[in-house]
Amino acid sequence: MESPESFERHMAQIIWDNRWKNPHALQIWVENFMDRPGAAVFALEHCVFADHFPRWFGSIIGNCPHLSARRYMIDNMFVEEVEDPTITTGHYESLVDFAVALGHDRDFVTSHPGRIYTRMALAYWERAARAWPWIEAFAAVCGLEAARGPAVAKIGRVNKLTRAIWEPLGLSESALAHWSAGEAADFHEGGHGDMTLKVLAEFADTEDAQARVLKVIEETTQVRWYHFDCIGRDALKASGISLEAAKVA
Repeated sequence: MESPESFERHMAQIIWDNRWKNPHALQIWVENFMDRPGAAVFALEHCVFADHFPRWFGSIIGNCPHLSARRYMIDNMFVEEVEDPTITTGHYESLVDFAVALGHDRDFVTSHPGRIYTRMALAYWERAARAWPWIEAFAAVCGLEAARGPAVAKIGRVNKLTRAIWEPLGLSESALAHWSAGEAADFHEGGHGDMTLKVLAEFADTEDAQARVLKVIEETTQVRWYHFDCIGRDALKASGISLEAAKVA
């Protein structure tokens, strides 16, 4: 069995290997072809994800016997859904503002079910949150936040979706508020990206539990990579770029 510190590093390495080592199409689009039509594709699908993400915590909390882990998840949900001290709207509402600023109708955004690849990815995380033991469900859902945390960033290049990435689009302050909030919540030491690995390292306290968590961390990261790759392909198409040309770039 690994020590907590070694296990954190092990999880971070698996996340980096499966999320960042090989660039997905969205990463290629962000770095080389950023424009409003492609951003509108991403924003619409990401709104669907953001609408569902906090709900998964509720399912996991109901199965979690550990008060400190529940407190962490409840606090995470509170920041997502009730009050984020860094912005005046909730995370989902601020992301909808971003999508609307890119040309979408607000009612269309809030009723959009997601493209088929988004619905397939959501089905994976929904099943994990509702049906799996709490620690594996936590790894599947919160592992997504860990991909942006400092432990993963220490390993190699991490393509974080920061406010600065979207600023060239010339959007208003309110349209970019979501990305400022995300940076404040996830990227720093002690943030959501960092705490995910610490919670898992604390409660995966047997060799078997560590093995199960590592398996889920690998799987959930692969699902997210594929999801972003599909979004990126559609963003490239909206930007008038073929995938072949994008890979050359």
